[in-house]
Amino acid sequence: MKHVKNWLLLYLICIYQFGFSQQQQIEITITDKSNGDLLYGANVQWMDTLIGATSDENGIAQLEISGVLPKQLVVSYVGYVTDTILVNDLQPLKIELQPEIFLNEVSIQGRRQSNYISSIDPMKTEKIEAGELKKAACCNLSESFQSNASVDVNYSDAVTGAKEIKLLGLNGTYVQNLLEGVPFLRGLTTTFGLDNIPAPWIKSISVSKGVPSVKNSYEGITGSMNVEFKSSFNDSTKLYVDFFGNQNARLETNLLINHKINQKLGTMLMANGAFTPLKQDMNHDGFLDQPVMKQYNLLNRWNYRNDKTEGQYMVKVLSENRIAGQTTPHLSMPLYAININTKRVEAFAKTGFIFDGKGNKSLGTQFSGVYHQQKSNYGLKQFNTKQATFTGNILFQSQVKNSDMHTLVGGVNFVYDNLKEELDSLDRNYQDFVPGFFAEYTFKWSNKITLVSGLRGDYHSRAGFQINPRIHAKFALADKTTLRVAVGSGFRAPNVLTENQSLLASSREIIFKENPTKEVAWNYGVSLTQKFNLFNREGSFSVDFFRTDFLKQAIVDIDNADGNATIYNLDGKSFSNSLLLEFNFEALKGLDIKMAYRLEDVRATYHGQLLQKPLVSMNKGLVALSYRTPNKQWQFDVNTAINGKRRLPNSFLSDTGKRFSPRYVLLNAQIMKYFKRAELFLGCENITNFKQKDLIIGTPFSTLFDTYQVYAPSMGATVYGGFRIFIN
Repeated sequence: MKHVKNWLLLYLICIYQFGFSQQQQIEITITDKSNGDLLYGANVQWMDTLIGATSDENGIAQLEISGVLPKQLVVSYVGYVTDTILVNDLQPLKIELQPEIFLNEVSIQGRRQSNYISSIDPMKTEKIEAGELKKAACCNLSESFQSNASVDVNYSDAVTGAKEIKLLGLNGTYVQNLLEGVPFLRGLTTTFGLDNIPAPWIKSISVSKGVPSVKNSYEGITGSMNVEFKSSFNDSTKLYVDFFGNQNARLETNLLINHKINQKLGTMLMANGAFTPLKQDMNHDGFLDQPVMKQYNLLNRWNYRNDKTEGQYMVKVLSENRIAGQTTPHLSMPLYAININTKRVEAFAKTGFIFDGKGNKSLGTQFSGVYHQQKSNYGLKQFNTKQATFTGNILFQSQVKNSDMHTLVGGVNFVYDNLKEELDSLDRNYQDFVPGFFAEYTFKWSNKITLVSGLRGDYHSRAGFQINPRIHAKFALADKTTLRVAVGSGFRAPNVLTENQSLLASSREIIFKENPTKEVAWNYGVSLTQKFNLFNREGSFSVDFFRTDFLKQAIVDIDNADGNATIYNLDGKSFSNSLLLEFNFEALKGLDIKMAYRLEDVRATYHGQLLQKPLVSMNKGLVALSYRTPNKQWQFDVNTAINGKRRLPNSFLSDTGKRFSPRYVLLNAQIMKYFKRAELFLGCENITNFKQKDLIIGTPFSTLFDTYQVYAPSMGATVYGGFRIFIN
């Protein structure tokens, strides 16, 4: 409670200190007149003055008032006709710029990078746009981070194909996962959900490090990931078709139909099919290298907007079947097989209302529902689960004293989770009710300082009442130097069995020594971003350090010599230190270089010993090269990942903390050819042909069978190719 009182006092001081000053500003939204796209990087400036501003990723510029209105405002953007507007009052403006007849494509590409760090967000946020996803064999969300130095995606086991995200060295369960601001990848979806989001549906991904905003949900300790899908209002393509295939008979196809009914209403239909129909055992270990899989996704969304109201409504359905395990039985033992059948339906409705009058007041509502069912068997183990979830969020936003310097957001939300787990004779049922409230105050002083102070309180039926304060601050030390600081706490209620079901694909017996009800942690972070111009070309260098300290944590202990997976509450220390250095530079015209180094020290106390967390890469290097020819017809991409050693869990012997994986390098390359209404691509993954030996320890149905110790690919060099066809 001492921490809570201190943070409450600091929160009240912030509001008292900054809540009563004023600065006159006007909000200007800038769009493309031909298609309504928001323009990022457009310039606005009062005529005959040096006072101006630049539009952000949402096409919005905040411009300080100079002198007395009315005044002439000049709006310009490379490749568009410059416009001059007479401004009479402080009401928000919407300005549409007309594209020039002869568009300077080279200049626009330089301004709109497909991967960049947001210059306006108080949290360190990396924006990954659709163009970045095309630089690799990116068929779904799990494959969207090959050129990202902050996020790792690893296989959870050697047979099922399940993947998990790691951020700051910790599992994705500690990340606030959002789909357009609505929580997703929760509960049952944490194991296979990354494969269920097709990459061609994605407009952008925003990855923020450190404790997230209090507005969206109570979950999130190490950061947040917000996925934005394409819609009628952010994508002008009317018809999109693609096909992907590789030498291992992995096939995937997508169909997107976009119909903008009028300026206020649009709908989009998205369909996806993913298949791996052949059984393959290229390493001759008697197990399938990849699951035989059939997956179908279908989504329909509607978008509506006018001057006072905006709505987004979506329904998505999923059907997936995975078959994994042995190709032939071992000796006289029965065939070890894994069957996982998943059905899922989800929907969300988001509506926003803008009120007349001063203060830029608005009200937003978000409601979502999910029904998820999984029927599966892991050898002789039967594991069946169901989840029904409803979330609601109502928030109100207003400026304080009609000044853009001071913004206050407050609201309430509610989460209901009904999760049923059946593992053989074990039957577990959770019904979680989580009502909560939140308030967040934002102070902006010119473009120099942004301070966001947030507080939320939640009552969780398992974890009890929790208070979580969070503060983010951004300081513009110079024109191209930005310092960010973040500190705050978060909590979550673990669903240990569901979130660790990859353990079922081994002989490890899961023993609940204790039943953890909550995990609580503090996160602290600082980052520095320096942008520069060298040889008339843009570049940036950034360094950040984040530490996570757990006060309570659910420990899944697989380091016991008895071979069991023991579940208990943390008794001792648990922390994560993450350091990242990243350099980006356009070395030559059209040639972008990214180099990064990451150091992660993640430790937890297992049966009285403070050990490195298993299967976490302590060091990682990344070099990504991307070159696009001057005529914009060819693009060449090469990604090199240098993976450091990882501590391996016990191998059913007394070797805890003594086994480490080797260092290895993964090299991927791709060539893409652009046409007017099509794209062709050809690439190769794992060109170095590195494959993990002894992926699987022991034999099925024995006491020494383990598929959990995965640190590298099971398949060697893989050639892939495909095409995309689109009509605008």
